[in-house]
Order: sequence, then structure tokens, then C-alpha cells
Amino acid sequence: MAILCLLLTPALYIATLTGCRHTLEKNYLQNIQNIFIGNADALLNGKVPIEEQIAKNIQAFLVQDLLVTKIGLDLDIRITTAKGKIVFPTYVGMDFLSKTPEVHYDAQAIAGKNFKLLNEGLQVTVSLKLDHGSKLANIILALYSVVSFSIFLVFYRIGANRAHQDRETHKALINDLKKDEERHEKMVQNLSSERQGLFENIRVLNEKYQADKKKAKINEDEMFNEILSLEDQLNTFINLKKNRDKEIDELKSTLEKYERRKSGKPRRNEFDFMSKRITALYKNIVLNRKALNGFLSLTDDQQIKAEETIHLLDQAPDSVIIKRKVFSGKKHKTACFEVLFAYNGRLYFRKDQTRIEIVVIGTKNSQHKDMEFLQSL
Repeated sequence: MAILCLLLTPALYIATLTGCRHTLEKNYLQNIQNIFIGNADALLNGKVPIEEQIAKNIQAFLVQDLLVTKIGLDLDIRITTAKGKIVFPTYVGMDFLSKTPEVHYDAQAIAGKNFKLLNEGLQVTVSLKLDHGSKLANIILALYSVVSFSIFLVFYRIGANRAHQDRETHKALINDLKKDEERHEKMVQNLSSERQGLFENIRVLNEKYQADKKKAKINEDEMFNEILSLEDQLNTFINLKKNRDKEIDELKSTLEKYERRKSGKPRRNEFDFMSKRITALYKNIVLNRKALNGFLSLTDDQQIKAEETIHLLDQAPDSVIIKRKVFSGKKHKTACFEVLFAYNGRLYFRKDQTRIEIVVIGTKNSQHKDMEFLQSL
């Protein structure tokens, strides 16, 4: 932290000094550009030469600026015309800045000169001499030095408190270790006496182990025979389970056949009803068996949208939006048209001179099979 403070102080000082110089130069340039002309009417009327008014305005501005008057900021202000003529500072007598009796000027000549200079355009340049050792530079350096020393002092106190706490902790740890050492010595003595007792117990347990080992050998043979018996029972149970599973599968198959036979007639009735309905309602539409099966496999919402499309094909086929043209047939001689409905639905139709035949009705999921059917026509 000490090294960091020592390195950052001059670095920040130099950076701040450079930044202050650029910022102050920009600020003073803007302020002087705003005030150096002053009252333009007096200049155009020839009441005062432009050099005199500029000098008075700048002098008044500098007198009121605290950085210039109190800190002694060194400003180099220069005002020139576009042709390079210096308007300020003028190195003739500056007696007009003091309170002197009024001087009579040729107003017309002064006004013409002022207008000419204003017409040429005036350029303001401000440079600030902010060197090392100046009052402002010393203030900035002192500020950073105080801040750096304060930061270092804070960290120093934190480190000193931490070192004191570490010393106290080490002392407490050493005392605890000494107590542990005394306690361990007592434990070693107790363990020595217990060791003798354990050796005696080991001898007695070894004798008992040998006796139990002989008994375990006899029990092991009996357990082996029992395991063989259990394995036979397990195999019998597995065979019985396989037979039961086979019977269950046969019953499920029989039940499915019965359900299919039971639901076949209503499905046929629905197919016939829908075929008659389409034929009766839509005179210009022919719906083949494949399309009718696809229509019945749709959801209720999709069926409504599909029938809406069929209605448009029957009444106003030109208003139906066709997505694309699909060539069907093994030799691609027949043109079919694809129409979307209900976002996911697909309807394919072809037309002759009098009627429209709906070939396939399906969804995006069945599109691959539907295209195969169209190719096989």
C-alpha cells in the first residue's frame, strides 16, 4: 500500500495537472469568446475602437476571476483577425484602461475600422501556463499527498490492529498447545496401562474366535443347502410368472379385437354420413375416399376450417389462396394445388372444366405420406 500510494500520487498529480490545463483552457476560451466583443452597437457607431473595448472587457473579466486574482493563474490570451493581425494584446500604451479625461475620436473612421475587423472575423486563442511549482499545481499536489497519506495511515492502523490481534492469538494458541501437551502425556501413560489389558483381551478373543470358526463351518454347509432350495423355488416362480404374462397378453389381444369389431360400425356410419353431407351441400365438389378419411381424422377445429375451405372452393374457387402447385401421377401429368387451413392443415385438389376433386386432406405431420399418395395417382 505504501508503494501504491507513492506511485499513484505523482501519476494522479501529473494527470490532473494536464486535465486541469485542458479543461481551464477550454472553459476560459468559451467565456472570453462570450464577453470580448461586448456591446456591438458602440463599435458600429464608432464610439470606441475595437482594440480598446476588447482590452477593457478582457481586463474586467480577469479582475473578477478568482483563479487569476487569488491563485495567480497565468493566462496567455491572444485575439487575431483571419489575416493574422493581432487585436489583443496591443503593445501600445494602455493608458485608456485608467480613468482619464474623455478623448475625442473620429467616429466614422473608427466605425469603419471596427466593421472591417468584425467582418474579417476574430479568432481567440487561450493558453494556460500551469507549470510545476505554480500555486495551483502545489495545491493539487498537496491535496493528493494528504489523501495518499490518509489512505496509507488507515491501512497502517488496520495492519497494526491486525498484527496485535495475531500476537494475542499466537499467545493463546501457545498456551493451548502447552495444555494439550500435558494432557497428551497423561493419555500416553493411560494408554500404556490399557495396552497390557488389550493384549490379554486379544488372547482371550482369539481362543473364542477359533471356537466360533468351527461352528461357522458347520452353519455354512447348512446355509448352502438352503440357498440351493431357494433358487429352485425362484425358478419355479419365474416360469409361473411367464405363463401368467402370456395369458394376460392373449387376453389383451382378444379384448382389442373385440373393441375394433365393436367400434367398426359407428365409424362406417360416420364415413357414410359425411360423404352424403358433402355431396348434398357442395354440388361442385367431389371428395374421394382418401380425402374423406383424412377429414374424419382431423380435430373438431381443423374440420371446421377444412369445411370452410371446401365451401370456398365450391362457391368462389378464385378467392382461395393457393400455396403451391404440385405435379401428381407417376409421370407427373396431373397438376394438383395445395391449400393451407388452420395453420397446420393441408388440402390438395385438382379441377377439370366442371368440377373440383379434393384428392387429399391431412396435416403437416401426414404431408410426406400424402405426397406419396399424390405421386402414385
